[in-house]
Amino acid sequence: MCTAIRDRHLFGRTLDLECSYGEQIVVTPRAFPFDFLYEPPRARHLAMIGTAHLSHGRPLYYDAVNEAGLCVAALNFPACAAYHPPRAGAHNLASFELIPWLLGQCQTLDEAKRLLRDTVITPDQAADDLPATPLHWMIADASGAVTVESVGDGLNIYDNSIGVLTNSPDFAYHTTHLADFMHLDNVPPQNALCPTVDLPHYSRGMGAMGLPGDASSASRFVRAVFAQHHILPETDEISAVSRFFHVMDTVACPRGFALTDNGRPIYTIYTSCADTTRGIYYFTTYANRRIRAVRLRDADLDAAALTSFSMDDAQDVAFLR
Repeated sequence: MCTAIRDRHLFGRTLDLECSYGEQIVVTPRAFPFDFLYEPPRARHLAMIGTAHLSHGRPLYYDAVNEAGLCVAALNFPACAAYHPPRAGAHNLASFELIPWLLGQCQTLDEAKRLLRDTVITPDQAADDLPATPLHWMIADASGAVTVESVGDGLNIYDNSIGVLTNSPDFAYHTTHLADFMHLDNVPPQNALCPTVDLPHYSRGMGAMGLPGDASSASRFVRAVFAQHHILPETDEISAVSRFFHVMDTVACPRGFALTDNGRPIYTIYTSCADTTRGIYYFTTYANRRIRAVRLRDADLDAAALTSFSMDDAQDVAFLR
């Protein structure tokens, strides 16, 4: 369970799982060496920042933004994702390699799309204890976004003008499903049922009656689209970031709101918001709702060593006196 949103120059996601895997905010500078299973290694590349699990000194990014403002988020895609054997003449990437491979060399969404047109996602795993996860991806910059899905017939790249991605089913289903809710609005509804009868508006918010409130991926997709297009925009930067987190709150999962098949409670482990123009990575966690941030440009971007920041922290409560 995850949701990703692009809103102009802001990009972020929720990570909704039953447990944390020790995620950290990780800055990868330009000289950190990246090795790939099939592609040539990269001794130098664009710097990036995002949330990652560190495995044997290597960042396995869940989402990240590079110094040029290109972003990628990987979301769970169970029962739909299909990976394929390496193909001669193609770019062959394991699923865990796609984010650093793209962000290390692409400055724009158009550059990323050109590379992806001849790319194969292979079923290789990151480590013996880290099997390949079924994923799809949302890739974005300030100009727009795409959804990338590796399925049975190959790699599909969809223009994502909606700016939202959740989990299975595939992106084509979600966009078609939106048509069932095109009547939703934030203004009071008109009486089309029986116009000759005076039906009162007995409550505010009735224009959105029928907006799904459950935690399923299909419902979160609709809810995120509604929130993104109806929560009023803000002009200054901090207010825009605050608005972004309010949009993400509409799809957040309180602990126990949904359970796994074996009864474990799912919850929103973290929510991120990357400012692609300023290189600032904002985040909140389930334990601490305060917005914290790391500036990519505060790091030595020509270094060779990773810089990581713990996301752990107790809730910060300000007592007024």
